Amino acid sequence: MMKKWIWIAWAVLLAVTAVATTTAALESNHRRSLSRQVKEQSAVIDSLLSRDRPLFDVKLFVTDKSVNKIYGRYNKGTISMPQERRYILEVDSMNMKIKNQ
Repeated sequence: MMKKWIWIAWAVLLAVTAVATTTAALESNHRRSLSRQVKEQSAVIDSLLSRDRPLFDVKLFVTDKSVNKIYGRYNKGTISMPQERRYILEVDSMNMKIKNQ
């Protein structure tokens, strides 16, 4: 009876050791893969940062003279209107001429 428990304990210990070893090997492989990806991405980012690129000074001046006229004759209640406006400035860099100074 005691021999049976010893064999079961050894089998469980062997299974736990096998699972732990396999997990450690897979984690190590994954860590190496991530390290390689970081090195490759760093090289790409460094090459992009070292390129000569033009700088654009873009300013947007807006004068908003819009008027809301509401004629509510004989109507009761409140009318809420949003007061914030949204302006979008788009710069098309494909059609710009770039001069080196």
